[in-house]
Amino acid sequence: MLKQLRAFGLVASASVFIAAVVIAGDAAQKPPALASLERVVSLKLAHVRDEGPVDPDQRAQLLQAQQLDVKAEHAIATGNYDAAQDDLVQANAILGRLGM
Repeated sequence: MLKQLRAFGLVASASVFIAAVVIAGDAAQKPPALASLERVVSLKLAHVRDEGPVDPDQRAQLLQAQQLDVKAEHAIATGNYDAAQDDLVQANAILGRLGM
């Protein structure tokens, strides 16, 4: 369980770092729909992190959603908006299954 929490913290830290890089970069060029989806997923992830799922299966799904969010942030930073959209849609679907 401690390893899962460390992995969760690492992914969360990486997500914050990549988000800062994206904000500092050419974030104004990304499509508005993508920016909106990115915001929704980030808010849902923050909410789930605050509540903290108890079920190990839910924690695994949350970790997967966070990894997709980080992957999307990297895709946005490199200008690959289609891949970012796909990753954020998948993350949003996972969060939806978690009740978000």
